[in-house]
Amino acid sequence: MFIATNTVQLKNGHAEAFVERFNKVGKVETMEGFVGLEVLVTENTKEYEEITIFTRWENKKGFQGWMKSDAFRESHAHRGGVPDFIIKNKTAFYEVKVTRQPINVG
Repeated sequence: MFIATNTVQLKNGHAEAFVERFNKVGKVETMEGFVGLEVLVTENTKEYEEITIFTRWENKKGFQGWMKSDAFRESHAHRGGVPDFIIKNKTAFYEVKVTRQPINVG
């Protein structure tokens, strides 16, 4: 499995709007090799808010397909530059060996 993690620090009061924007432009769910997505939000801290987005892929090739897609370019187009409410943005990648699939509780 291949995991991409994007952690964004935002000025206070902007986390909810950032997640709404992500939901509107996100087409990642339709990509070949996509396994899942999690969005963690830490709001209302003294200094900043933080969002961490985890996308999981069957393999690195699936993630690379997403990176080369029109949907990715659309979702990452910064019309007018990077918004001023973004303080910091960090991305990390992990290749992991899955030894046990998660239990489906649904």
